[in-house]
Amino acid sequence: MKMKKGVLSGVAALSMIGGLAATAATASADTSSVPRGVTITLWSWQGAPELTKVKQLAAEWGKAHGDTVNVVDQSKNANGFQFYATAARTGKGPDVVFGMPHDNNGVFAQEGLLSPVPKGAINPGDYSKSVLDAITVQGTQYSLPVSVQAIALFYNKKMIKTPPKTWAQFSKDATKYGFGYDQANLYDDYTIIGGMGGYVFKNNNGTLDPNNIGLDNPGAVKAFTLMRDMVAKYHWMQPTTTGAIALQQFVTKKIGMYISGAWDIANVQAAKVPYSVAQLPKLPNGHAMTPFLGVITAFVNSRSPQQAADWSLAEFLSSRQAQLQYYNVSQQVPAMTALQHSPAVQHNPLFKAFAAETPVAVPMPNIPQMQAVWSAMSVITNIIQGKVSPAVGAKDFVQNIKKGIQVQNS
Repeated sequence: MKMKKGVLSGVAALSMIGGLAATAATASADTSSVPRGVTITLWSWQGAPELTKVKQLAAEWGKAHGDTVNVVDQSKNANGFQFYATAARTGKGPDVVFGMPHDNNGVFAQEGLLSPVPKGAINPGDYSKSVLDAITVQGTQYSLPVSVQAIALFYNKKMIKTPPKTWAQFSKDATKYGFGYDQANLYDDYTIIGGMGGYVFKNNNGTLDPNNIGLDNPGAVKAFTLMRDMVAKYHWMQPTTTGAIALQQFVTKKIGMYISGAWDIANVQAAKVPYSVAQLPKLPNGHAMTPFLGVITAFVNSRSPQQAADWSLAEFLSSRQAQLQYYNVSQQVPAMTALQHSPAVQHNPLFKAFAAETPVAVPMPNIPQMQAVWSAMSVITNIIQGKVSPAVGAKDFVQNIKKGIQVQNS
């Protein structure tokens, strides 16, 4: 399961960003250590319009260092992100990869296909703990943060004048105006599970423990119970409600609230819905919802022969200057905390809401065992449809994950 991704359109970029980018610091790499005359192959999984900006920045870096960067668009590669591993194993991979979600890092790192981030390439103070955790695999950082993705609350401004902040107000608005989301998908459900006290893999100071699964603990059971109640008790949704159905209901004004990510902005705007986006409301226990955090990254192929040049380029493409320019052209929320708090983001209510989720969001687990979690996710449907109780379904979920991990390890 990968992060949802789409090019945003129809959102006016703020003119101040150009000025900020022009004065922003470039990459921190020591240029004296970068060899001249080398050719770097860069694969980008970000398509237009961000790809155009990546090409411009890569050319700028190449001119400054006397090197050549060949940028290859992989955004429409039918083989997906795994294509990198296939190529890298045979020595035919790129030197640098840009625009790949962080949850791929674990699989690639396990195979020895990623170079650890050099000392000094990341200033920890520039990022929230959740962002740093996302790029860390079993205690080692393997990629540089570029932008972040999380889900938030879309609401119809004609129906709901003030977005709900508490569960009591949210429940009242949902009952009166309607509410929906992709309820059978763990990606969306983790907003509730994590906030109620559940977890996927225990995080021990940056190291995820695949043997400690918290999807059947008391908090997770309460979360599954609440999810079931949304259908059986509150009647906000049908057991068959999907993300596509909920989106359609929102754009046709049949419901007043919808949980999703920035990738749906273009669809909502095209439907001319009077909408805005707000931070997710508190849960019944008073805790914040905890959406999965996705971090778009840049990393270096461990088999590349020109590591110093590769990392210098990767740093340049993930620098403050670059992150602001990506926000300018495609409204990708910058990964740097200071940029999230900048006027450029804070004056845009849509992206202010998505940025506000970053500190409370939980990085999508990036270790290979997460594949077994996605494969076992169908149990959630059984809980929502009432085929099993939340407690039994939670235990089934964990047992199926453990079986999947055993298969992976065999």
